[in-house]
Amino acid sequence: MIPRRHLIIVAAAAAAVLMAACGVASDTVPRDVPEVDRSPFLGAATPTPGSAAGTDRIFLLAPETATEPRRLRAAQRDVGASAPARLTSLFGALSLTETTARLRTALPETLQLLSATLQTNGTLIVDVTDPILSLSSNALIDAVAQIVFTAAEVRNVQRVQILVDGVARQWPGGDGSLRSIPLTVYDYPGFIETTQPDFPALPSPAA
Repeated sequence: MIPRRHLIIVAAAAAAVLMAACGVASDTVPRDVPEVDRSPFLGAATPTPGSAAGTDRIFLLAPETATEPRRLRAAQRDVGASAPARLTSLFGALSLTETTARLRTALPETLQLLSATLQTNGTLIVDVTDPILSLSSNALIDAVAQIVFTAAEVRNVQRVQILVDGVARQWPGGDGSLRSIPLTVYDYPGFIETTQPDFPALPSPAA
């Protein structure tokens, strides 16, 4: 008869072999996890700029109403996240979806972007052609606001300086006063259309 101690040793050894066969072998060196094995852990992929999710925003003029002044509305386009790509798209024609939504632009059709260069201090230098100078006062405010808000969507852009054919000029803020320093979205308070719904009216106190 086999001693009981030997039976215990044999059983333990067999269990160890079985567990090793069923387990996941450890790697001796680091390795990349195949793409097919990542998805259960990472979930849905985050859309990248310029993807079909439409994360590249520009700003157009929302429809005016009798009770609301003109406002800017964000419109999504798949054009790329860089400043030149986004501003070139802003200066281009409206899409069918945008015209159906009665969105407009104050920018002249012949306006062109010459360059858009981001400096290390966060100032984006935007050089455009001279048709922008033909705009009337209110249209010029709207056009500059469209440029500033669209440019501010670009990563690391803190302020915008607009040149015309390489020459610095003064530009109106939201109140119409001229500014010679780079512009920010704070120069145009209240220009963005709010997406918050109206609050319901409070009930009248009972008599």
